[in-house]
Amino acid sequence: MNLRYVRFAAAFGFLLTFGGSSFAEEEPAAEPSPQPAPPSRLGIEFVRLPAGEYRRGMPGGDTEHEFILNHRYSNTPEFGREQPAHRVVLTRPFDLATTEVTVGQFKVFVQQTGYKTDAEKQGGSRGLAYDAADNWVDRYQVDPKFTWRHPGFDQTDSDPVVAVSWRDAQAFCEWLSQAEGQKYRLPTEAEWEYACRGGTKSWYSWGKDPDQAYQHGNVADLSLEKLHEGMASYQRALGLKPGEGDGVPYTAPVKSFAPNPWGFYDMHGNVWEWCQDRWDGARYNELLKDVPRRERNEHPVTDPLFLGETDQHEYGDWRVMRGGAWNTAPANVRCSIRTYAEAKESAVYTGFRIGREVPES
Repeated sequence: MNLRYVRFAAAFGFLLTFGGSSFAEEEPAAEPSPQPAPPSRLGIEFVRLPAGEYRRGMPGGDTEHEFILNHRYSNTPEFGREQPAHRVVLTRPFDLATTEVTVGQFKVFVQQTGYKTDAEKQGGSRGLAYDAADNWVDRYQVDPKFTWRHPGFDQTDSDPVVAVSWRDAQAFCEWLSQAEGQKYRLPTEAEWEYACRGGTKSWYSWGKDPDQAYQHGNVADLSLEKLHEGMASYQRALGLKPGEGDGVPYTAPVKSFAPNPWGFYDMHGNVWEWCQDRWDGARYNELLKDVPRRERNEHPVTDPLFLGETDQHEYGDWRVMRGGAWNTAPANVRCSIRTYAEAKESAVYTGFRIGREVPES
């Protein structure tokens, strides 16, 4: 047995049951496989992901119909931004943090640099300004009282930092790169979904059951509904009965829920996570527009990263966010979910996780 693999399996809980007992998988996974990578000096843990490929996005047809049937208590989702599903090939290994950047880790950055976030400089972040059961969207207002230090709810140093913009996340990565002599950066959205799926092919890294979201991530549930009437029921989120749900109304400390098969925590829910890419809602169509339709299913899209501009970018530097948050329904934390915000904007439901480039050997 590959001893290195067994240690990795044990560390990340890759256990199978056979003959009434649990033990690490007897046959090692096909090489190369994800492996633990050295932590940063700041204490951020990483997994090294090998070059590989996967199918990105939400398939249409029967798969889309099945998703809607399985989420009959949720709002009907819009899949257009996640289609057509397509084959992505990543040609280089990279490291990705197992957790979102925490309040404590961001605090060290601020203490050592005196950095002021966009929210602190520009009139605050978007937060829960007031309750209005008949208007879920307008509850969120930009206000100077909302910053990463004071998001409007209690946090510990182990909670994911929120109310940080894409530019704030970039500044953190640049500081850490200089401090440690390595290249830290935000993941591309292709890298992000590759890691989120963890080698799986379903809607979530655990399968198809939306109720299992409460074991794997922090999403909208009864605990949020009790504090802010209408916020979870507005989305018709599952698990609104007493005793159901994840029991956390706002952010949860990282590693509070089960990791995905590759050892990543909170890829589903907790906070939306910034990615490198500029936003293009029709990007997947653009990638395949010159490919004959009969060849699109297997056509490889290699190392996709969009840094160009669309007509929308005339009005701002719009960037991709992934993963859903504490205020989104289980249906909206699927692996393929994608949305966007302007690079200088921030919200109390948005944070980030960092990647690290692997030097060429």
